[in-house]
Amino acid sequence: MPDELIKWLHILYGYFHDLGIAVYIGGAVAMEFVLGPAQNSIPPAQAQVMGQKTADRFLWLVWGSLGFIIVTGLLRLQRMGMIVDEWPFFQPPVSWDESYGRTLFVMFLIWCALVVNGVLITFVLRPRLSGKMSAGISAAQVNARQGSRLQAARWIMHLTRADLVLALIAALLGASLKWGGIL
Repeated sequence: MPDELIKWLHILYGYFHDLGIAVYIGGAVAMEFVLGPAQNSIPPAQAQVMGQKTADRFLWLVWGSLGFIIVTGLLRLQRMGMIVDEWPFFQPPVSWDESYGRTLFVMFLIWCALVVNGVLITFVLRPRLSGKMSAGISAAQVNARQGSRLQAARWIMHLTRADLVLALIAALLGASLKWGGIL
Protein backbone atom coordinates (compact mmCIF):
# COMPACT_ATOMS: atom_id res chain seq x y z
CA MET A 1 0.00 0.00 0.00
CA PRO A 2 1.45 3.43 -0.87
CA ASP A 3 2.74 5.49 2.07
CA GLU A 4 0.41 8.39 1.24
CA LEU A 5 -2.65 6.11 1.44
CA ILE A 6 -1.45 4.66 4.75
CA LYS A 7 -1.07 8.18 6.10
CA TRP A 8 -4.63 9.12 5.07
CA LEU A 9 -6.07 5.88 6.43
CA HIS A 10 -4.38 6.56 9.76
CA ILE A 11 -5.87 10.09 9.81
CA LEU A 12 -9.30 8.71 8.91
CA TYR A 13 -9.14 6.00 11.58
CA GLY A 14 -8.05 8.60 14.14
CA TYR A 15 -10.89 10.92 13.18
CA PHE A 16 -13.55 8.22 13.53
CA HIS A 17 -11.95 6.95 16.73
CA ASP A 18 -12.06 10.41 18.30
CA LEU A 19 -15.59 10.96 16.97
CA GLY A 20 -16.76 7.73 18.66
CA ILE A 21 -15.21 8.83 21.96
CA ALA A 22 -16.73 12.32 21.67
CA VAL A 23 -20.19 10.93 20.95
CA TYR A 24 -19.96 8.49 23.87
CA ILE A 25 -18.73 11.05 26.41
CA GLY A 26 -20.91 13.86 25.08
CA GLY A 27 -23.99 11.67 25.22
CA ALA A 28 -23.19 10.53 28.75
CA VAL A 29 -22.68 14.15 29.87
CA ALA A 30 -25.97 15.20 28.25
CA MET A 31 -27.86 12.32 29.85
CA GLU A 32 -26.38 13.02 33.29
CA PHE A 33 -26.42 16.81 33.42
CA VAL A 34 -29.25 17.77 31.04
CA LEU A 35 -31.78 14.96 30.79
CA GLY A 36 -31.62 13.82 34.44
CA PRO A 37 -32.36 17.24 35.95
CA ALA A 38 -35.04 17.87 33.31
CA GLN A 39 -36.79 14.62 34.23
CA ASN A 40 -36.82 15.63 37.89
CA SER A 41 -38.73 18.80 37.07
CA ILE A 42 -41.72 17.17 35.33
CA PRO A 43 -44.44 14.78 36.53
CA PRO A 44 -43.29 11.17 37.00
CA ALA A 45 -45.43 9.71 34.19
CA GLN A 46 -44.04 12.22 31.70
CA ALA A 47 -40.52 11.71 33.03
CA GLN A 48 -40.86 7.97 32.45
CA VAL A 49 -41.99 8.45 28.84
CA MET A 50 -39.26 11.01 28.21
CA GLY A 51 -36.64 8.74 29.75
CA GLN A 52 -37.82 5.74 27.72
CA LYS A 53 -37.77 7.60 24.40
CA THR A 54 -34.40 9.27 24.94
CA ALA A 55 -32.81 6.10 26.26
CA ASP A 56 -33.99 4.15 23.21
CA ARG A 57 -32.21 6.61 20.93
CA PHE A 58 -29.19 7.03 23.17
CA LEU A 59 -28.53 3.29 23.30
CA TRP A 60 -28.05 3.25 19.51
CA LEU A 61 -25.40 5.94 19.91
CA VAL A 62 -23.74 4.12 22.80
CA TRP A 63 -23.47 0.79 21.00
CA GLY A 64 -22.40 2.44 17.76
CA SER A 65 -19.75 4.47 19.58
CA LEU A 66 -18.39 1.45 21.42
CA GLY A 67 -18.16 -0.42 18.12
CA PHE A 68 -16.43 2.50 16.39
CA ILE A 69 -14.00 2.91 19.27
CA ILE A 70 -12.77 -0.70 19.28
CA VAL A 71 -12.66 -1.17 15.50
CA THR A 72 -10.91 2.12 14.76
CA GLY A 73 -8.58 1.69 17.72
CA LEU A 74 -7.43 -1.70 16.45
CA LEU A 75 -7.11 -0.38 12.90
CA ARG A 76 -4.99 2.52 14.13
CA LEU A 77 -2.71 0.19 16.05
CA GLN A 78 -2.33 -2.09 13.05
CA ARG A 79 -1.55 0.81 10.69
CA MET A 80 1.03 2.09 13.17
CA GLY A 81 2.64 -1.35 13.14
CA MET A 82 1.87 -1.79 16.80
CA ILE A 83 -0.02 -5.05 16.41
CA VAL A 84 0.38 -7.83 13.93
CA ASP A 85 -2.29 -9.66 11.98
CA GLU A 86 -2.36 -12.66 14.27
CA TRP A 87 -3.06 -13.38 17.92
CA PRO A 88 -2.11 -13.10 20.74
CA PHE A 89 -3.07 -9.45 20.77
CA PHE A 90 0.13 -7.99 22.22
CA GLN A 91 3.16 -9.09 20.28
CA PRO A 92 6.29 -7.07 19.62
CA PRO A 93 6.62 -4.12 19.20
CA VAL A 94 3.85 -3.60 21.84
CA SER A 95 5.10 -4.93 25.12
CA TRP A 96 3.63 -5.41 28.58
CA ASP A 97 6.93 -4.14 29.96
CA GLU A 98 6.41 -0.70 28.44
CA SER A 99 4.08 2.04 29.61
CA TYR A 100 2.44 2.22 26.16
CA GLY A 101 1.38 -1.44 26.27
CA ARG A 102 0.12 -1.26 29.85
CA THR A 103 -1.86 1.90 29.06
CA LEU A 104 -3.43 0.23 26.02
CA PHE A 105 -4.34 -2.79 28.11
CA VAL A 106 -6.03 -0.66 30.80
CA MET A 107 -7.93 1.23 28.09
CA PHE A 108 -9.12 -2.11 26.68
CA LEU A 109 -10.22 -3.22 30.15
CA ILE A 110 -12.17 0.03 30.56
CA TRP A 111 -13.80 -0.55 27.16
CA CYS A 112 -14.79 -4.06 28.34
CA ALA A 113 -16.28 -2.57 31.53
CA LEU A 114 -18.30 -0.11 29.42
CA VAL A 115 -19.60 -3.01 27.32
CA VAL A 116 -20.55 -5.03 30.41
CA ASN A 117 -22.35 -2.02 31.91
CA GLY A 118 -24.11 -1.46 28.59
CA VAL A 119 -25.27 -5.07 28.51
CA LEU A 120 -26.57 -4.83 32.08
CA ILE A 121 -28.43 -1.60 31.37
CA THR A 122 -29.80 -2.64 27.97
CA PHE A 123 -30.79 -6.24 28.61
CA VAL A 124 -31.25 -6.57 32.38
CA LEU A 125 -32.26 -3.29 33.98
CA ARG A 126 -34.20 -1.44 31.26
CA PRO A 127 -36.66 -4.32 30.71
CA ARG A 128 -37.52 -4.07 34.43
CA LEU A 129 -38.57 -0.45 33.91
CA SER A 130 -41.02 -1.18 31.13
CA GLY A 131 -44.28 -3.04 31.03
CA LYS A 132 -47.75 -2.32 32.23
CA MET A 133 -49.39 -3.75 35.28
CA SER A 134 -52.31 -6.03 34.64
CA ALA A 135 -55.73 -5.56 36.15
CA GLY A 136 -56.63 -7.45 39.27
CA ILE A 137 -53.24 -7.43 41.00
CA SER A 138 -52.99 -6.74 44.69
CA ALA A 139 -51.62 -3.63 46.33
CA ALA A 140 -48.65 -5.66 47.57
CA GLN A 141 -47.85 -6.73 44.01
CA VAL A 142 -48.09 -3.12 42.83
CA ASN A 143 -45.73 -2.00 45.60
CA ALA A 144 -43.30 -4.81 44.84
CA ARG A 145 -43.33 -3.94 41.14
CA GLN A 146 -42.77 -0.25 41.87
CA GLY A 147 -39.95 -1.12 44.27
CA SER A 148 -38.29 -3.25 41.61
CA ARG A 149 -38.57 -0.42 39.10
CA LEU A 150 -37.08 2.10 41.51
CA GLN A 151 -34.20 -0.24 42.28
CA ALA A 152 -33.53 -0.78 38.56
CA ALA A 153 -33.63 2.98 37.97
CA ARG A 154 -31.12 3.54 40.78
CA TRP A 155 -28.78 0.89 39.35
CA ILE A 156 -29.02 2.49 35.90
CA MET A 157 -28.17 5.87 37.39
CA HIS A 158 -25.12 4.46 39.20
CA LEU A 159 -23.91 2.53 36.15
CA THR A 160 -24.27 5.50 33.82
CA ARG A 161 -22.30 7.69 36.23
CA ALA A 162 -19.62 5.01 36.45
CA ASP A 163 -19.58 4.83 32.64
CA LEU A 164 -19.02 8.57 32.40
CA VAL A 165 -16.09 8.43 34.84
CA LEU A 166 -14.57 5.38 33.10
CA ALA A 167 -14.93 6.96 29.66
CA LEU A 168 -13.21 10.14 30.85
CA ILE A 169 -10.37 8.10 32.35
CA ALA A 170 -10.00 6.15 29.10
CA ALA A 171 -9.90 9.41 27.11
CA LEU A 172 -7.16 10.77 29.36
CA LEU A 173 -5.20 7.54 29.06
CA GLY A 174 -5.60 7.69 25.30
CA ALA A 175 -4.28 11.23 25.23
CA SER A 176 -1.26 10.09 27.27
CA LEU A 177 -0.34 7.61 24.52
CA LYS A 178 1.06 10.49 22.51
CA TRP A 179 3.84 10.67 25.11
CA GLY A 180 4.20 6.91 25.57
CA GLY A 181 1.44 6.21 28.09
CA ILE A 182 1.37 6.82 31.83
CA LEU A 183 1.01 3.39 33.43
